[in-house]
Amino acid sequence: MKKILTGVLGLVLLSSCSNDSDTLPVDNNGNTTSNVIGTWKIQTEYTVSGTDKTTVIKEYAPDDCKKKSTYEFRNDGKYYMTDYNSVNSECQKAEATLNYTYSSANMEITIGNNTAKVLELSANKFIFLVTDNEDHNNDGINDYTKYVLYK
Repeated sequence: MKKILTGVLGLVLLSSCSNDSDTLPVDNNGNTTSNVIGTWKIQTEYTVSGTDKTTVIKEYAPDDCKKKSTYEFRNDGKYYMTDYNSVNSECQKAEATLNYTYSSANMEITIGNNTAKVLELSANKFIFLVTDNEDHNNDGINDYTKYVLYK
């Protein structure tokens, strides 16, 4: 239960409010479209060590409720999140609409005021790393959450 809420927090942290409505997503050529455009679903979520950002501490597969979630990036710079989470045996829905930008040069995506490191982005796979405010492996360094999304 705690990890489900942490996963939701990770996506919500990526989804904080922003007043920057004039910035559109861009690709390497300065175009306002990229592979990020489209509707994504969560495939897997990992907690990874903050020490090396690659060592997997725990892997989480989405349950039937979480599988209903969608994360849509539109060409107009808008991000639409419909996030479902199991809470006390109920499937609860949360929604948000925010501005986003994608920098292929820096391999970063910013949703609202929060930036995540993009590890991989192709036509059907999107992997990014979000800072976690917890030290899951007790090594004194806050860890990260790695999300693997698919179209």
